[in-house]
Amino acid sequence: MTPEKIPPLALINELVKKHRVLKVSLEMINDERLMINDFRINNNPYLPTKTIRIDLTISEEEIFKNFSAAKRRAVRKAIKNKLIVKKTKNIEEFIKLKSKDFWPLGYFMKKDVRALWESFQPQNSTILIAYQAQRLLGAILLLFYDNIAYYWMATATKEGKKLFAPTLLVWEALKLAKKKRCKIFDFEGIYDERFHKATRKWQGFTKFKEGFGGKEVIFPSPLRR
Repeated sequence: MTPEKIPPLALINELVKKHRVLKVSLEMINDERLMINDFRINNNPYLPTKTIRIDLTISEEEIFKNFSAAKRRAVRKAIKNKLIVKKTKNIEEFIKLKSKDFWPLGYFMKKDVRALWESFQPQNSTILIAYQAQRLLGAILLLFYDNIAYYWMATATKEGKKLFAPTLLVWEALKLAKKKRCKIFDFEGIYDERFHKATRKWQGFTKFKEGFGGKEVIFPSPLRR
C-alpha cells in the first residue's frame, strides 16, 4: 500500500528534525524523483518493489482460465481431496500456524501481526483457513483498502502443500475479493532482479504467484537518505 505522492521535501525535513530521524526511505508508486539533498537508491527496500496484480473486474470464469494448467489442476485436486476453506476472525489461530515459519523468532511476528490485525479489522481484513477433516492445513491473511485486496501473509503445513491447500486458498481469496467488489488482487511482492540481494529468498513463492496469471507491476526504485 505505497503512497501515491511524496510529501513536500520541506515537510520531510521538518519531520526528520522534529523526531531526530537517522534514516529516511521514500518508496513510491509513480516515478517521482528526488535525487537531491543526498537521496540515493535504497538497495534494501522496506516495501515490495515489484508485484503481480490480478484484474477482478472480469468474470470468475475468466480469472480461473488465466491460471496456468498446473494451477487449475491443483484447485481441482484440492477439492477432490475434500479440502474446505472457511472465513474466520480468529487471528490467534492464524498466528499459531504462521509462527512455525518464524521459529525461533515467532514472538516478534505475533506482536506485529496482532497490531496489523487491530488496525484493519473488522471490515478491512479477514482470514481464510483450509481444513481437511478438521485438520488445519493452511491460511491466508487478507487486507482490503481502496478497492484492492492484498495477499498479505500466507502459510501452510507440509501436508497442506501436498494437498494443494495454498492454491485453493488463493482461488477462494480471489472469489471473496470479487464479492467484496474489489477491482484488484495484489500479491504484495515478488522477486525483483533489480534488488537481487534483498529479494532472492522470494524466488520460490514468486513462481507460485506467477501461476495465477495477472500482470507484473514494477515500482520505481526507492530512495534513501
